[in-house]
Amino acid sequence: MQKDKFTQVGPHRIRHWQAGRAGSPVLLLHGIGCSVLEWQHNLAMLATRHRVWAVDLPGCGLSDKPADGPYTLPGLARFVLDFLATQGLANTPVHLAGNSLGGRLALECAIAAPQQVASLLLLDPAGVGGRDTLLEFRLATVPGLGELATRPSAAGTRMLWRKAFADPEAFVSPELVATKLALARQPGAQAAFLKTLRSFVGLRGFLPGPLAQLHAALPQVAQPTLAVWGEADRFVPPAHGQWLTRLMPRVQLQLWPACGHAPQVECAHRFNATALAFWEGADA
Repeated sequence: MQKDKFTQVGPHRIRHWQAGRAGSPVLLLHGIGCSVLEWQHNLAMLATRHRVWAVDLPGCGLSDKPADGPYTLPGLARFVLDFLATQGLANTPVHLAGNSLGGRLALECAIAAPQQVASLLLLDPAGVGGRDTLLEFRLATVPGLGELATRPSAAGTRMLWRKAFADPEAFVSPELVATKLALARQPGAQAAFLKTLRSFVGLRGFLPGPLAQLHAALPQVAQPTLAVWGEADRFVPPAHGQWLTRLMPRVQLQLWPACGHAPQVECAHRFNATALAFWEGADA
């Protein structure tokens, strides 16, 4: 297990992991309500060729969870860029890899600060194509109902994470449920999750306003991009990837069989090899 480090980013105390001493820099961005733990099977291998960071977004993991945190897509993208500055990377192009919400934030960073982004590796990115997403997420956006439905419990945590994997029996262990539940029960975590979710998801799915803004900007995203989707993803349908191939000039799309919403977890070895090969080509 990596050693936790903490950095002050603006007013917020932020947990991150760092590994590797040579090679081009990489930043790993997790999904909504998740943490650096989503990259525990990847960091060491990726760090054999790169300097790699993974960070807990505000409201997540062991990072601060302020009531007035930057829980919007633009706010979180600004946070990512500010975090890079704290690591001495403000003027250095960085390879961004993001899962789910992290993939959407990687795109937001490429739009807001293209000089900061060397390439994009998007793993089942959320809110980039059509509107459909998991019913549980849509219901959680309803005031009152969402607070009740997302109240942390072992049964609810187990049920949600079983939907994240093509093979839940292999990945949703009692240990995983206990770890997820402990993080979800931290003060401020549920409120941060709901504020983040409601900033780009509504009762009918991904909100049309943020989608339209992204689609208008995608043709200007010129960085080499690889989008990977698990064919068994129940959170963000693989068909959403077709929006990227239609709108982005330098994107490749891969659909992985027997894989759900988190390829870096469920298909860790394949992800590690794919990422290293992709970044080698982007650096050439």
